[in-house]
This record gives sequence, C-alpha cells and structure tokens, in this order.
Amino acid sequence: MGGTSVPNARRPRRRIRLSALATIFFVFGITVAVPLPAAADSVVTTIAGPGGTTVGNSVAVSPDGKTIYTSDSGAKTVSFIDVATNAVTSTVSTPVTPTGIVVSPDGSKLYVTLSSTNSVLVINTATATVGPTIPVGTVPAGIAISPDGSRVYAANVNGVVGSTNESVVDTATNTVIASIPDASAARSLTVSPNGKRLYVGHFSPTSHNVTVVDTATNTVVATITTASLTNAMTGLTFSPDGTRLYGAARGSNEVTVIDPVTNTVVGSIPVGTAPTSIAATPDGTRAYVTNSGTNTVSVIDLATSTVVSTITVGTAPTGINITPDGLFAYVNNGTSQSISVISLDTYPATTTTTTLPAGTYGTGYSATVSTTGSPAPQVTVTAGSLPPGLSLDPTTGVITGTPTAAGDFTFTVTAASTVSGIPATATKDYTVTVTAVSATAPLTLTATLNATDIDLAWNPPADTGGASVTGYRIERSTNGGAFTTLVADTTTPDPTYTDTTAQPGQTYSYRVAAITQAGPGATSNTADATVPVVGTTGPTTTSTTSTDPTTPTSDSTTTADTSTISDSTTTADTSTPATSASQLPAGSGTSTSNETTTATGSSSTTQAVNTADPNPSDPATANPQLAGTGIDAAPMLAAAATLLVLGVGLLLLALRSPGRRRAAARPGWGTHR
Repeated sequence: MGGTSVPNARRPRRRIRLSALATIFFVFGITVAVPLPAAADSVVTTIAGPGGTTVGNSVAVSPDGKTIYTSDSGAKTVSFIDVATNAVTSTVSTPVTPTGIVVSPDGSKLYVTLSSTNSVLVINTATATVGPTIPVGTVPAGIAISPDGSRVYAANVNGVVGSTNESVVDTATNTVIASIPDASAARSLTVSPNGKRLYVGHFSPTSHNVTVVDTATNTVVATITTASLTNAMTGLTFSPDGTRLYGAARGSNEVTVIDPVTNTVVGSIPVGTAPTSIAATPDGTRAYVTNSGTNTVSVIDLATSTVVSTITVGTAPTGINITPDGLFAYVNNGTSQSISVISLDTYPATTTTTTLPAGTYGTGYSATVSTTGSPAPQVTVTAGSLPPGLSLDPTTGVITGTPTAAGDFTFTVTAASTVSGIPATATKDYTVTVTAVSATAPLTLTATLNATDIDLAWNPPADTGGASVTGYRIERSTNGGAFTTLVADTTTPDPTYTDTTAQPGQTYSYRVAAITQAGPGATSNTADATVPVVGTTGPTTTSTTSTDPTTPTSDSTTTADTSTISDSTTTADTSTPATSASQLPAGSGTSTSNETTTATGSSSTTQAVNTADPNPSDPATANPQLAGTGIDAAPMLAAAATLLVLGVGLLLLALRSPGRRRAAARPGWGTHR
C-alpha cells in the first residue's frame, strides 16, 4: 500500500524492443554459455520472524536493491534483510507498534509511522539506530515520500475532518510544515512519479473516495468517486510512467484502474479476496497484489488488465514491494509473521553490446548471443539469415560453424519466453561480415595459336574463397623470361582471352589468376605457344653456260626453296635449255627468261630468279621476290635484262670488227696446210 516503491519503471507493454539484445562473447573455436536460468514467479524462500499489520505499507526496498526493510507489529521492531542472503542483518526496536514504512531516495533514512503515538520515527539505515520522532496527526498509518526526498506524507486515519487528515513533513528539518484538510479515514498514499500530485485513499462508510492533492499548495484539487465502501482502496501504486493509477479495493476484491489525467475510474480487474497492497514491476508490464483473505498474490498483465497467475504465500499477506531490478518481490505476511520471497519472471533484458564479430570464409566461427530473462528465453533467427555454414543454438544462443560464403549477412534474432504466463519477445538486428579469402588456381589453362593471335582458355577455380569471380589477371613470359602482367583485370568472369599482341618468331608462356573481392588468387598451370616467322623464300635457278662460238653448250639447274608457317621446306630441281648469247639474233633486245649474264672468258653464267609466288598460277606474270626479304625483284630483273641486251650488242660488234674481216680474207687462213 502506498509509497513510490518503483520510481524508475516504464510504461506497461507486452513487447520490448531491444536496443541491444545481448552481451556478445566472441571467440573462435570456443563456446561461451551465458543465458541466465532462474526460477519463475514462485516463492523461493520464506524468512521467519518479522511480520506486518493490516494497515500501512509494511515493506520497503533500498534504492540499490540490496536491503529489505519490514515492520514487525508483533515484536515492535523494524528488520533489515540482506537481499543476497535473505538473512536478517539488523533489528531496530521501536517505541510502539510500527505500521507503514518508507525509505528515502538516497537510502540513508527510514520513515516509520507509529500509530499509537501519532508520530513518524526516523531511522538511520547506515547505523541501524533510531533518530528523531516527528509528531503528526491522529493514528498515522499510510506513508509516502516525494521523488526528490524532500517531503514525507503521513495519512492520519483518525485525523480531524477538514483539518489534519494528511501531515506534510519537511525531511530537512524533520518538522510538519503543513496539514492538508481532507475527508476522514485517510488510509493509503502514493505520490505521482513527477511529484506534483499526492493521491489519498480513504476507507470508511462515509469516506471511500480517492482525493487528489496539489503538492505545491497542499490542497485537494480533485476527488475520484467510488461507489461504496466496498470499493475503497487500501493500497495505491502508479505505473512507472505515471499514466495509470492502480488501487487495491479490499471490499470489492478487485483492482481499480484510474486515469490520472482525467481523474476518473477507467476499469477494474478481479483478483483474490481482500486485496490490501499492490506494487508494479519496474518495466511496467505487471502488477502484484496481496490478497489477505486467500493468502495469495495475484499477478496482473497490465497490457491486458487480466490476472495471468496466482502465487500462494504466507497467512494474511499485507505489504508487498519489488526490488529495483524486478527480480524479486517481498511479501509481509501479517498473521504468520514471515516474509515470502518471490522470484519473478523477467522479460528479456537489454545489455550494452550491439554487434556480433566478423568471420572469415573457411575458418571456424563462434559467438554467443547472450540474453537475460526468467525463464531463460529461446533464441531464434526470425528474419534474414545467418551466413551460410553457421547455425544458432536456441538454448545457449551460441552461433557456430564454418562460413561457406563471404559478404554481409543481416538477420533478426528474437528471444522468446513466457513471463508470468505472458508471451514475451525481444528482438535485435545484427549484421555479420564474412571476409573472403583468395581463390584457388584456375584449372587446365591452354594456349592455342590462331594465325598470329594466341587464344587462351581455362576452367574457373574449384574454390573461389567465398566470393564471386569478377575477372582474371593474365601474366605472360616471352622466350623464357620473367612473367609480367599482360592484363591486370579482364573485368569479366569469362574464362577465355585472346592475346593479339604476340609477335612472329616469339615463344610465349601464360598463366592466369582469378580475381575476387579478396584480390588475385593462386596462379594456374603454365601454357606455351610459338608464333612463326612471317614470309617465304622463292625458287632459285642457277645456270652455267659454255661460251664456245661454234658449239655452245648449256647446263642449267633450277632450285626452288619455299618456307611455310609450319617451318617446312620444299626444293624443286628443274633442268631447262638456256639460250646462249651466240644464238641470239643480231640486235635482239629481250631476254626470254629475265636472265642476268656475266661473261667470263669463253663462258657465261646466267642466273634467272623465278618471279612466281610459291604456288604460281601463271609463271609468266607472277611477281618475283627476293627470298626471305619480301622485296619485289621485278625492277631489278628489268635492269639486269637491259644490261644483258647491251652486253650482247657489244659482243656482236666485236665479232664484226675489221681485224676479224682481214684475217678471214687472207688466202689459206683457217685451212689446214
């Protein structure tokens, strides 16, 4: 009842979006197990000894969540309980029966209502000692503190109507600075999260409404009407975001839902018998209500305003409070004089790490998506996909495997569980980058001569390193020299290439490497090709001719030597009669075979160059070339023919000289005597 026991909570909601789902532990080859197991919404222990009363909020939690404070009406004590061990660490005696209890926001002080002495007792939490006693109204029960800790409000059950129904205490001076005129029978109190409004529940046949007090003026500014005493609220709490006020209506066995903006009742939730106190979880998803008539605690899903489960506790539970981390609820059992400790279900929690580590193609990967929550959630990929080769264990959250593809892979991880009977999920998007490695060598490279070009062909590499081949690097060696880059990147995955820069008479060696996002990979086998020399050598004819004036003789030999691109050589030897100079008619100016004649003594040698190509179709019209040079021989042959004609003319003139004629005229010359 009363108090602002969970000031840091959030608006109720079913689905929580994670800013970071998990703490990621990243190791290659090591699995790190991390989901946290916990008992779910069940009593895990009972602390014997301290007990409570049926009025007042008899349980408080330190702001750090380490200590529970509870009032024991039977023993007239306030007990300090260590949350870690659930053991009573200190007991502070009070002058009279303690009822309501609240802790300051800084955790340094406790404020306890003492009903029979009409006062509020201050206890130092550091020393567990009693401090000053502050006089208030008559029979104070409920108590609350402002969010900033500057004001304490005491509900005086028997305060004077219209005069001292709520007392306002200045915590700096430990004095009452105001008494709020209000209706009678003030029982429960709570302050809005922003500290601007105080809500007071009244419990009497003539006063069973909820009044709204402006804390700046300490005046009642509104009244929330309830139908009858059965609807009067003995316990009040806000949702963490302040958008809803919930009241335990003891007489009607329900929780009343109030809109604090309009100050109207907007709903009711049936619970157990005689609900007395209520507390909301820090995340605003649930409220827990003590039912003193059935010795139970009802669990309410605030998103749907329905009871989702019921927990059995001690006899006549009154006060309840929840630790700031939302892991435990502490229930003060008035009759059984005990504290029930409930382990609460919790939604998947957020942590600080937001990314998963990168991986490498072909290398083992291990990382863990770590979740908190009770019960431990199951973790699955609900959108996108993991990198190929990896898998996620839904129980441990461990991602393992060996990536079989490179790239960026985005996926959504969802942690799902049932919290207090409420389906709950939390999601987080991740991107895992898998780095490619170099491709293996291309296979079976061949080099084929095509005229003066060389065609290369190969098969793609068996393993591309997890990435697509975008092109190939081609290297070339000339005549056994060092390899140099012929083409840095073909920019196409096509496994062929034609080298159009090959030169005749050269031998080339080639090798290729695939290019991916990881760069050039391993090089292929070497393939060789030789480009032949371009050109041919024509047939050569050699003639030896006798120059005897009466019996000229001729011996001619024709030799043809032809080179082809396959380095084969053909030789033709043809004998043909040659025409000697003495047989030419006087004044003849042509040579029938484009001959060049050199006269030496009485003989002449005539060399005729075949003017035909290697395969002449018309020997008389073919253009001759000097063998192996590609130079046209026709002009040279024409000049030689001219010289031949001139030579023949000179020879004929010599034969007709006067000396020759005189010798022939002498008697008996040339006649055997």
